[in-house]
Amino acid sequence: MAKLDQFPIERAIISVWDKSGILPLAEMLVARQVTIFSTGGTYDALKTHGLAVTRVEELTNFPEILGGRVKTLHPAIFGGILADVDNSQHVNDLQRAALAPFQLVVVNLYPFVESLRKGEKTFDEMIEMIDIGGPAMLRAAAKNFRNVAVLSDPTQYPEFQRRLAENAISLDYRQQLAQQVFEKTTAYDAEISRFLSSDKSDLPQIWHENFRRVQTLRYGENPDQTAALYAPYFQLDWQPFKQLQGKEISYNNYYDCLAAYRLITSFKTEQAVVVNVKHTNPCGLGVGNTALAAYRRAVAADPVSYFGGIVGANQPINAEFAQELSASFLECIVAPEFDENALFILSKKKNLRLLVPCPECLAMNLDIRNYGSGLLVQTISAAPDDESTWRVVTERQPAPEHWSAIRLAWQLVKHVKSNAIVFCDANGSVGIGAGQMSRVDAVKIAIRKAQEAGLDLTNTVMASDAFFPFRDSVDVAAEHQIAGIIQPGGSLRDQDSITACNEHHLFMIFTGRRVFKH
Repeated sequence: MAKLDQFPIERAIISVWDKSGILPLAEMLVARQVTIFSTGGTYDALKTHGLAVTRVEELTNFPEILGGRVKTLHPAIFGGILADVDNSQHVNDLQRAALAPFQLVVVNLYPFVESLRKGEKTFDEMIEMIDIGGPAMLRAAAKNFRNVAVLSDPTQYPEFQRRLAENAISLDYRQQLAQQVFEKTTAYDAEISRFLSSDKSDLPQIWHENFRRVQTLRYGENPDQTAALYAPYFQLDWQPFKQLQGKEISYNNYYDCLAAYRLITSFKTEQAVVVNVKHTNPCGLGVGNTALAAYRRAVAADPVSYFGGIVGANQPINAEFAQELSASFLECIVAPEFDENALFILSKKKNLRLLVPCPECLAMNLDIRNYGSGLLVQTISAAPDDESTWRVVTERQPAPEHWSAIRLAWQLVKHVKSNAIVFCDANGSVGIGAGQMSRVDAVKIAIRKAQEAGLDLTNTVMASDAFFPFRDSVDVAAEHQIAGIIQPGGSLRDQDSITACNEHHLFMIFTGRRVFKH
């Protein structure tokens, strides 16, 4: 621990927008006979409480000008902040200019980002929220951390006060504070750059994103992988899910819960929709008049795979539904609400995570993956289906009673890993084949899953996330008396699949839209 007499604090400059916590800090400094220089509103706030504080203008002998744009940009300020007192030339320069060094700088920035989020200011008003003197003082003090301690956020004050009382303002601590300054000013400048940019596209020319680590996870996908959760730097209300109970959420759980949320919210219906997710894939989906009925159908579609998975529901969880959920081993339940009785029932499963999504925080528009040291970025497909562009390309037309299953199958297949095949009726999934290298293998797996679950494929609708390269998938599905198929179309051999459907008296719809999910 460094002793205080090795780092005496004699002079400090305090200039803060956010004045929370500043009074106890200033009182402690005054009690230690530290001379404090301050600006405008900060000076008034400290003076009102009877603290000995000096206006910056008395140091610079220059008034604030340009409506406050210039008040600390002066050699008397920056010479005192940047001086290296172990450098004889710096010391001589200070003496010639009759200046003295600072040992403490306490500055926080104009709330540009907060003002931008609120959206209540005009463009010109936002320009005035761009802090100039604040970042300059912070960066200067951070550069000179060997000689200056710099506090850039009120959350740092308690530790600083504790260390000051313990004579522990060490060099390592000052370097840590300096690092946090550049972390903050980097994120601040990035937000301003994004605001001023004329490039408002989904995929901008320059990628400006800043995140802070908020949680270290137990491990990643596997125990030998480290993992952490990061939040947008300036965004406090960012958390996609509010956790009501349960143990720490794992890396895989987070990913699966996102998959469940995306799927259930993609169904624009007044009916209850429930999905069971395993390894980001839906293993069963149900639609019903109640969430419990939808859940039972989802489980029936694959009564084995859902064990240890994620349940997502688009409607609140009540006591009756909770009772049935509690009978199975599940990792997480994602729902818009849990009533009091449901919470009591599920509280007996202490490790079970209950999550309530925040729709605003989950409004994602980009999918980001690493590409070596670079990034692969794509927009998340959110365009609604335009059924007016769908084409029935077979002799047989879908019957009115098939349309519920058609829409459900097409919506579900978008959320299944490619190559993806799903069979659905009007009440949910019947069989799902995911992530196969061969499309016909995906068909066979979906059929086998349906058979293992004891579900009848007769009169169901098959959906494919991409075109059929050969007619074999149609032929295999037709053996089980399905009603028809919905797929993007676009293969050089589309006519082979159309001919196969005509031979088997199936309908086929081309959507013209591929929905791969890798």
